[in-house]
Amino acid sequence: MAPRLAVIVEDERVTLAAPAREPFVERWPQLNDPALAMALGAATSALSPSARVMPPVTREHREAVYEAHVAREILAFELWLGDEERCIGEAYLGGISWPRGGADLTVALYAPEYRGRGLGTEGAALLCAYAFDGLGLNRLSARFARENDAAARAVRRAGAGYGWREVGYERAAQWAFGRHLDVEVWELLRDEFPPHPATEALREPVVTAPAGA
Repeated sequence: MAPRLAVIVEDERVTLAAPAREPFVERWPQLNDPALAMALGAATSALSPSARVMPPVTREHREAVYEAHVAREILAFELWLGDEERCIGEAYLGGISWPRGGADLTVALYAPEYRGRGLGTEGAALLCAYAFDGLGLNRLSARFARENDAAARAVRRAGAGYGWREVGYERAAQWAFGRHLDVEVWELLRDEFPPHPATEALREPVVTAPAGA
């Protein structure tokens, strides 16, 4: 793995790393792919207008997103493919709130050649593991436009193995491709997520109320 990476957790193929400012900012031209912008636009929709990632994306947009990451308004991550030492995508935790311990999760791969290979699913599992065992969060939600076929396939494929459940949809909740789109909503609870090898040593027992309490 490239020594410049600030590795957070890693699996067999994918590494979750903290972004460095300049490489993160310099990738801004890639975000004008409509499908990618739709995914990352949802991740940054709660931020200030200057930080929202929606096409057309500029360098200034990208700098604003990084500043939001530094301010912990959103947590940004890079996904690296270990055997190629190449950054293949991004992941985000947004809307983190306490004491409920909740956050919104987004994962997006830059190029079509990385999609459909389970890399996004592996990256999402790493992010879930870090969120639950590293940050102590209790609930994650994932929202994506129903027209985002790649996201829908990935979440449904991961649902049975990782505990994701579909809880409904929000009508006309996202603006993309010049129209309002319905958004599917999925959720995952900490005690339903199986221990992940990358973080299981950090996992603490879930505290439950005694019977009859």
